[in-house]
Formats: sequence, structure tokens, C-alpha cells
Amino acid sequence: AKATNPESRSEIVQELDQALRQYGFFYVCHHGIDEALIQEQFDIASQLFDLPLAEKQSMPFQGNLDIGYIGTGVQTLDPNGEVQFTGDTKEQFMMTTNKLITVTKLEDGAGTQTPKQDELLVDPDNVFEGSQNYKPKVPRHEQVTSGYAGAAYKLNLLLNSLLFEALGLTDVNDQNRYELEHNPFIVLKQMKYASDNPSDPAQGKFGAGAHCDWGSFTILCTDGKPGLQIQMPATAEQEETWLPVPHKSGCLIINSGDQIAQLTNDYYRSALHRVVIGGTKGEDEPFADITPKSSTRDNSRFSTAIFTYFGMQARVGPLPQFLNQPDLPREKYPTPYRTSQEYFHFKLKESTGKAY
Repeated sequence: AKATNPESRSEIVQELDQALRQYGFFYVCHHGIDEALIQEQFDIASQLFDLPLAEKQSMPFQGNLDIGYIGTGVQTLDPNGEVQFTGDTKEQFMMTTNKLITVTKLEDGAGTQTPKQDELLVDPDNVFEGSQNYKPKVPRHEQVTSGYAGAAYKLNLLLNSLLFEALGLTDVNDQNRYELEHNPFIVLKQMKYASDNPSDPAQGKFGAGAHCDWGSFTILCTDGKPGLQIQMPATAEQEETWLPVPHKSGCLIINSGDQIAQLTNDYYRSALHRVVIGGTKGEDEPFADITPKSSTRDNSRFSTAIFTYFGMQARVGPLPQFLNQPDLPREKYPTPYRTSQEYFHFKLKESTGKAY
């Protein structure tokens, strides 16, 4: 409601600008997504991860579409290998609006075709329609995940409009803005961090290694259990430190990814973050487990992320106002700028070791 009021919307845009410059993380409350739906999708995720291993492995990860199941130890989100020595301990299952990946193989293998973008609009009320996704043998999984992803998709459209206002792209007919916000791509990722597989940072073992997200905004809901941490770089006043990002009742956690940093020549942060499982319930690791008493979930940590990207064929690089400014860093992004699709597959290769 506040975002539709011109006066309060202006305040929100200013707060968004400050949060993206300082942290790259912020909370969104009164987001319009039903709490009952959030809890139901956690229960659905728990049932999925409780399936026999053979059943989960029958839905193998397909990197070209970014769908399917990935078990523990497979993906390494910290690609440098200097801090993380083993793969992420989390399990994960992905669904995507992959019909927006427009370069597709022809059935006869003769080449590629590029469908017209205007023919590929995603219906927010049925976001996965027309996309290739696995259908786990879990009652209501497709219905619940589609409902949650659709609600998050609508929220992302609002977040994008606020971002563009903060960047001065107020004309909805501006070609640059149109390409960025037309047909955003999303990845729904359900994650389980098993309570009996704790992290050990001293040994390079993490629930999720230190990484920046690849797209524009990430919309994250958590079950209240601790683990998420954000890196605050060293300054003249303090050393580099990791800050916990606690759950806040009724709120979602939002962070900006690489594409927003690229768009602003790093004026806005793509914040480095990680997940450390097994923290204590002290002041340094706020604990607010919101799992309903009726839930059959175990004591593991569950979270669901909606990773969003700008338009799949949009080339994302610094806007003119962020170039050749004395108080901004020199441009570090190579030209020609990558499209969302190109950057997405580049990062997939970096994290899995396979080209797509």
C-alpha cells in the first residue's frame, strides 16, 4: 500500500537507494504474500527432500534450464577454493521460467531458433506454464510452488519499478528500461540444510559457501532458523566482518545481485553472503523458529529463494550516469555487455564446472 502512495513511495525509493549502497540487503514487510502459503511451501519442500534418494535423483539437474535436484556436496558457490574446501552441504530443488531461454535447439538438431520475446510473456498467475520443470511425487507441490512463485514474481515487478525510479529511469517507455523489465527470468530454489550436517568454517565447510547472487533481486523466505550471514568489507574503522541476517516475522529478506551491481558500476552492492549451519542461539545468531506446531518438518533449516534476472535478452552494463565519474570506480565490466542469459550460463559453468 505504501508503494502506491506517491509521498510514501518516494520515501521507499530513498530507503531502497541507501540499503543498496550500504548493504545490498534489506527487508520487505507488508509484501502481500500470504504467510500460510509461505509455510505450506516449506512443508511441501520438506516432503520433497524426504523422498528416497533414488526418487530425487530421478529428477537430475539440467543446467541448460537450471531445473531439478542437486544433492549435498555437488555445488561449490565459493568458486575460488581458497576458503571453501568441500561442496555446499545443502540439498536443493529448482524450477524456472525457462521458456524465456529463447535460444533453443530445434527438434531435428539442425540449428537454433530465437522465438519473438513478445510471444513469451510469463503469466504471474501461472508462472511456470509453458516451461519444462520436473513434477515431484509430492501432493500439491506444483500448485503450491506455482502459487508462491507467482506471488514473488509480482513482488519482483514492484521492486524493479522502485529500482528504476531510484536510478532515474522513470519513463516506462524508455527503451533501456523496457529491455530490463520485459520478461524477467526467475528461478525458484527450495533448500534444506540438514541439522545433522553442521558447518565448520575453520575446515572450509559451509551450508552455502560465500558468494554473490547472479541476477537482479533475490527474494528469500526463511523458516526462522539462523545461518545466513553477510560480509561487511573492511574499512578504516573496522576489520572485515560477517553479520548475521536474522529472520523478521512477517518480512522477506531481499538482496541485490550481480546484475544490479553491473547496472550501476558497483555503486549498488552485490553483497557477498554465506550460510553457516550450527550456530548457537546467542545474541550473535538470533533464533526465531516460526515452524508451526502442526508441521511435520524436522529440525533442519529450510529456505526458499526466488532468484530474479532482468529481461533474458537485455545486455546489462553500467548506465551512462555511472560512467566517467570521478567519485565512482573505473568500469570493470567487459564490452559487449553480456545478456542475462549469457551471464546466467557463465555463472552456472563457474559453479558446477560444466558448460551449458
